[in-house]
Amino acid sequence: MNFPRRTQGVLGPRTGRRGAAGTLWRWVHGLALAAVLLVGAWSTSARAATGRAEGFEVERATGQITIGRATLRYEPELAEEAEALAASIPQWWSEVEHPLARDVDDTVRITFVDHAGRVAEASGMPHWVAGVARPEAGDIVIARHGPDGAPADLERLLKHEMAHVILHRATGGAELPRWFHEGVAESVTGGISLSRAHTLAQAVFGAGVPDLERLEAQFHGTDGPDAAVSYAAARDLVEFLRHRDPHGASMRQVFAELRAGYDFDVAFVRAYHASLPELVTLWRDGLPGRFVWYPMIASGGLPFFFLLPLVMVAWLRRRRLLRRGWERLEQEDALARDAAWGLA
Repeated sequence: MNFPRRTQGVLGPRTGRRGAAGTLWRWVHGLALAAVLLVGAWSTSARAATGRAEGFEVERATGQITIGRATLRYEPELAEEAEALAASIPQWWSEVEHPLARDVDDTVRITFVDHAGRVAEASGMPHWVAGVARPEAGDIVIARHGPDGAPADLERLLKHEMAHVILHRATGGAELPRWFHEGVAESVTGGISLSRAHTLAQAVFGAGVPDLERLEAQFHGTDGPDAAVSYAAARDLVEFLRHRDPHGASMRQVFAELRAGYDFDVAFVRAYHASLPELVTLWRDGLPGRFVWYPMIASGGLPFFFLLPLVMVAWLRRRRLLRRGWERLEQEDALARDAAWGLA
């Protein structure tokens, strides 16, 4: 994101490679799941990527800060939080943009309100939504407090909505399924969502993980619990797709194919050399194995500390494989550079 530097604490250039950390998602996900089953899951504010066509107008958001091509409007009582938010916008945009696209238009208008109820009023979305984006217009509304009055995680919330805007631009405005939009936005926000992991584990060993058709339908409904399962499943599926290769190159190729005008399903065949149904089947087949210890912990049959050594062994093995993979890729890159300069 091409923001100029400011004296109010805006961080400098965009961050470098983040692929190495991202490829460890499997063991982190497993460790987080075990931990959350000990302490219990908690609710999170929902996010969305749609709204009324006329845009998001919030009368009380009269304050304004401009950072490059980004505009942050806010309610006057949120002035202090708005300043801090404005200082983080360039870095957060770059962190989301990096795994999705080389560079996209960074024009964005963000409205910051106090409570999720005002997000619903401005966008026409359900009451459980604490953030919403209209990607085609580059408009975002986020709330400081979620529907239950608890403080929202503003970094995750705003990154999620930024991802919707960036994805729309990275794919040239292609028509995308809602599950894909939400899954990508959930995936690239970074960190671990313990509540999403807990929700998915319950679905795997409970009512079942929705197929893509039902997943899509639940995103368009107003039932909060169904939406929670949909977010969790979409996030995990996109994580699976993104990490099929170390650098996420296949997913970026999907975006390139969509920009070139290919159909959504065709874009996956061209990028992954497999159909989307085939990829989804691989993902679904692997879910029980990844959560195999969930029933034991949920029933109290196996304390977490017995599982911790197994998790750590898996992490160490994964880390060794990752290091070897990076070394091989670096060698191949070096040979390619030498060949390009006539040195090989």
